[in-house]
Amino acid sequence: MQKVQHFKGKIFLCEDSKTSRKSLMAYKTEPLEVGFEQTFLSSFHYLNFTPEEKKHLSKRHRDLLNSYRQINPFALNADALKLVEQISHCKGSKLKIEANDYGAYICLAALYSGKLPQDKTIEFYFEKSPIALFPKTLLKNQICHSHKIIFRLSEDCWLKPFSSLYQHDKIKFYLKAA
Repeated sequence: MQKVQHFKGKIFLCEDSKTSRKSLMAYKTEPLEVGFEQTFLSSFHYLNFTPEEKKHLSKRHRDLLNSYRQINPFALNADALKLVEQISHCKGSKLKIEANDYGAYICLAALYSGKLPQDKTIEFYFEKSPIALFPKTLLKNQICHSHKIIFRLSEDCWLKPFSSLYQHDKIKFYLKAA
């Protein structure tokens, strides 16, 4: 029996002087029920996978991608506003925030909302999130020049064989091998 994959994400505030990480948000939900036809490879044609990427695209990957495609932008925006509020209450002027999976989407929505404090220097580190599927409707504003995005790509990351999933023509970030 196949293990059920949950749609999840975490966001951590990392203190520069300490090695501790404070959890800002965590998200976990049951997988969405999608029609069988939504898992066909043809339903992902708009992602322009290379032939090599198509070879690696398993059903588990397609199910996970469907979770990202089905994200409710209103719920995502609400989560982003909660994150903006938490960041605004942070004491330091230099912040390092780590996020994975859906947590990276929350951070991106907060970044492009134009509501993050501009007097803080914030570095965002993202992992395990298909940036290519981020809803373009949430890219409302330019990000502040004092905010930076770094995308970590580890060897065991599920995105490693799918370079088209961590590319986005509107989102500028630094790619770092972990």
